[in-house]
Amino acid sequence: MVNRKWSLGNMIVVAAAIFSLAMFAEAASTYSIVRNFSSKSGDIPYGGLLMDQAGNLYGANSSGGTGNWGTIFELTPSGQGGWTYNEIYDCGKLNDCSVPVGSLVMDAAGDLYGVTYFGNVFELMPSGSGVWTGRVIHTFSGGSDGSAPSPVVLDAAGNLYGVNATGGQDNLGYVFELTSSIGGWSLVHLHDFTGSDGAETTNTAGGQVAGLVWDSVGNLYGTTGLGGSGSKCQGGCGLIFELSNGSGTWKETVLHDFNESDGANPDAALTIDAAGNLYGTTTSGGTKGLGVVFKMSQSSGKWSGQVLHDFTGMHLDGAYPNTTLIMDTAGNLYGATESGGGDLQSCQVMNDFGCGTAFELSPNGTQWKITILHAFTGRKDGGFPGGVVRDASGNLYGAAQAGGANAGGVLFKIVP
Repeated sequence: MVNRKWSLGNMIVVAAAIFSLAMFAEAASTYSIVRNFSSKSGDIPYGGLLMDQAGNLYGANSSGGTGNWGTIFELTPSGQGGWTYNEIYDCGKLNDCSVPVGSLVMDAAGDLYGVTYFGNVFELMPSGSGVWTGRVIHTFSGGSDGSAPSPVVLDAAGNLYGVNATGGQDNLGYVFELTSSIGGWSLVHLHDFTGSDGAETTNTAGGQVAGLVWDSVGNLYGTTGLGGSGSKCQGGCGLIFELSNGSGTWKETVLHDFNESDGANPDAALTIDAAGNLYGTTTSGGTKGLGVVFKMSQSSGKWSGQVLHDFTGMHLDGAYPNTTLIMDTAGNLYGATESGGGDLQSCQVMNDFGCGTAFELSPNGTQWKITILHAFTGRKDGGFPGGVVRDASGNLYGAAQAGGANAGGVLFKIVP
């Protein structure tokens, strides 16, 4: 199940190209396959991976397993570079996590939380014997409740936060909180989007919308794929917002409206650095309509944006980035694109060819240099990567939805 949410048929190609702040470099990285997924134990991994403090990897297969409803998996390092694969939960047995999508999150007790294509938010709990049990903690039932939640994030108290693509007072989506109590979990709308302050749309139901990220003082930051003041995109080009909590009341502040030339239709959670700067991607916009990587920084209370890389299709630099970026201690960014790359025959995504790339962006004075770490072919090496995570040694891991030995996707490793 590959997300093809944003159509470029109604996008306007920018005639006046903005100045590119990026340089291009070829990769000197090593790419290898950690796992070939198959329908028996789960395939088509949808969303990014989660790495815990011990270096174990967790993810969700949106297909395979009992009834073809998907599985939740764990990979544990087994020494000398090897990995042990464990199917920790079969989502088809109890239908509590059927067709899981998006990345997982883990609380302090080791419980996992995720969302499904059908609107369930689920929890998986490990036991000492290695058996996991699952339960549904909320089902989004449509209407004002919505039906297409983003991946969730946790606060220190164990409450869950996310964005729904539908529902709310104008059916343009909303930011929600799920709080746990003795009687179960309660849903609270923190902010309902109205259009000018952001919007999702009903035709994204079943797709994946961007989740949220915390700053160090408890503010939430996110993006909407539509809405805002950008007039060059039908329904708006999307925006970046902040939600701050004042004595229990949450207030939204729009930090930036995309205008297509600086990007449009963001579709991934933001990344925040130690200084409070925000980094992210847009799935379209830029000089060729193929998306951008951006940075937002604050000075004297005002936010300003900078395009770090404009995906143009030149040098096989990728297209349509729709995954969350990660940052290392040196300030380098790592991410993935859904399309573009070296193979122009195996895959087509909207108006571009190629099966996706994994890339690195490195600061170089006032410019940023992009390095393509791997260009996917859609064959044995996989296709349509879902982002990357980084271990303590600097190795990158990710899952690709297509290709591989069993045509069910792969889990890969990149040594930059």
